[in-house]
Amino acid sequence: MGQGHILPGVARQVRCRRARGERVLAVPLGYLRRQFNFSRDIRLFLLYNLLANVGWGVFALIFNLYLRELGLREDDMGAFSAAQTLAMAGGAATMGVVLDRLGIWRAIVSGVSVFLLASLGLALAEQREVLLVLSAISGIGLAYLFTSTMPFIIAWARHSERQYVSTLAFSVVSLSTTMGSLLGGFLPGVLPGQDATTYRWTLIAGTLLAALGLVPMFRMGPARKGRGLPDPTAAKEATEPHERRRVRTDTAVFVLVGGLMAVGAGMVIPFYNVYLTTLGAEATLVGYIYAVGGLSAALIGLLAPTVSRHLGSLWGVAAVRLSVVPFYLALILTPGLPLAAVAHIVRQTSISMAWPIDSTFIAEVLPPRARSRVYGLRSAAWNLGYSGASLLAGFLIVRVGYEVTFVDLVVFSAIAMAIFVGYYSRHPRVRSGELSGAMPRWRREQPVLAAREEPVG
Repeated sequence: MGQGHILPGVARQVRCRRARGERVLAVPLGYLRRQFNFSRDIRLFLLYNLLANVGWGVFALIFNLYLRELGLREDDMGAFSAAQTLAMAGGAATMGVVLDRLGIWRAIVSGVSVFLLASLGLALAEQREVLLVLSAISGIGLAYLFTSTMPFIIAWARHSERQYVSTLAFSVVSLSTTMGSLLGGFLPGVLPGQDATTYRWTLIAGTLLAALGLVPMFRMGPARKGRGLPDPTAAKEATEPHERRRVRTDTAVFVLVGGLMAVGAGMVIPFYNVYLTTLGAEATLVGYIYAVGGLSAALIGLLAPTVSRHLGSLWGVAAVRLSVVPFYLALILTPGLPLAAVAHIVRQTSISMAWPIDSTFIAEVLPPRARSRVYGLRSAAWNLGYSGASLLAGFLIVRVGYEVTFVDLVVFSAIAMAIFVGYYSRHPRVRSGELSGAMPRWRREQPVLAAREEPVG
C-alpha cells in the first residue's frame, strides 16, 4: 500500500530529472550541430588553422630552449622576440591594404608560406645575426597567420554564426598549439643526438606538419575567388564628420587596449617556458604543461558565447582577462612549479575565451571598411607593445628576476580592462540598446520590464 503511493511520486521525479538532463544536454549538442552546419570553406579554414598552428606550437615551446643550447641568454631571446614581433606589427599595420588588393585568400597563403620558409631557416641557423634576420622575416608571415582569422570569418561566415565560428576558430588554434606542445615536448626525448640537434629536428618536424595546412586552403571554392558574403546587418559607413570622428575614436580605443594588454603579455609569455625550467621542470614536463593549457583553452574556450550571453561582451571580456590576476599575484609571493603551471593554464584559457568576444564586438561597432583596418592596427599595437616589453623583460629577468614581469602583467591588464569597459559602456550604440549583447543579461531585460510597467492610455 505504501509502495503504491510512493512509486508514482518517484516516477514523476525521475521524469523531471530526465527532462532537465535532456535540456542541459541539448545545449552542447545544439552547439556542436551548429559547428558542422558551416559552409565548406569555413570548415576548410578551421582545418587549415588546426594544421598550420601545429608548427607554431612547436616553435613557441622549443625555440628558446634551442637558443639556450646554442649558448644564448634571455636578453638574446628578448632581442629575437622583439625583432619578430616588430615585423609582425609592420605586417599587421599594412594588412588592410594588402587584403584589399590581393584578397583574403591570397594574402593568407602568401603570408603563411613566408612563415614556413623562415621557420625552416631558424631551425637550421646558429649565428646570432642570421637568427635575428630570420626572426624578423618569420614575424611578417606570422602576422598573416594570426591576424587574418577574423577578417576571413567576418567575410565568409553568416552574421548569426560569427561568434560561434570565431570561438571555434580560436579553440582550434589552441588545440593545434596543444598538439604542437605535445610534439615539441615528446620528440627531443626520442630523437638521437645532443640537445641542440634534437631541438633542431623537432622544429623542422613541426614546420613540415604546419605546411600541410596549405592543402585545405587550395581546396576552397568561393573564398579562393570572391570578396566575401554581403552583410546587411553591418553598421552604415560613416559619412558625416561626427560619425567619422566616432569611428576613429572607437578604433583608437580598441587598438590602445590591445597595446596595453600586449605590454603585460610581452613581459611574461616569451620567457615562461624557460621560467618553468628554473623551477625544476624538464622539457617534457614543460611540453605537458603547455599541452594542458592549450587543451583547456580549446575546450573551456568554447564557453565564450555562453559567457558573452550572460555577462555581455564588455563585462565578459573584463572578467575573463582579469581572471589571471590572482594567480600571478600569488606567484609573486609564493613561487612554485604547481602554481606556475596553473597560472599558465588559466592565462591560455582566458586568451582563447576573450579574443572571439571582443573581436566580434568591435565588428558590430564598426562599419565594414574599418574592420580589416582595426584588426591590423590592433595586431600592430599588440606586437609593438609585446616586442618592447619582451626586449625590456629580457634585461630585467637577467638583472632582477621574473617576479617584476608578473607585476607588469597584473598592472597593465587592469588598466586595459578599465579603459575598455569605461569607454565602450558609454558608447551611444551600447547605451541606446542597439548593441544589446554588449551588456549583461539583466541590463538587457530592464528596458523590456520598464516597457511592460508603463501605463496604457
